Amino acid sequence: MQLDRAAQLFLQYNYPETKDLAKHFLTVVASILVFSLAFSEKILGFARATRWTRGLLVAAWCSMLQSIVACGLGLVANSVAGGRAVYGGDFRTLATASYLLIILAGATLILGLLALTGAGALALYQPTASAHESSAT
Repeated sequence: MQLDRAAQLFLQYNYPETKDLAKHFLTVVASILVFSLAFSEKILGFARATRWTRGLLVAAWCSMLQSIVACGLGLVANSVAGGRAVYGGDFRTLATASYLLIILAGATLILGLLALTGAGALALYQPTASAHESSAT
């Protein structure tokens, strides 16, 4: 079976590079998410944090989870596009979807990191919820 030039180029360059990028990206995002989950109490004092701080931290976690899902779906789309390039079929549509999903994953990671940074800044510069409660009594 003879592959057309576009399919050959996709399989030679785009497919493996996109697959490696997505795998490394998933590793980084999952590591950041696990780190922030594990150390949320020590870094931000999650149980004593204000509502805004907790809200930003939960938003960061949700955003990172969305990033993982989008990147995983992008990796799947890239794999299916690779199969279509080998066996014939429209691989370009799935390859484009893969790229868009991975870009979305990057954007949601950035939003998550901004929310995480905001939560850290609020934890530094705002009194804790327990301080509010003790001053109210």
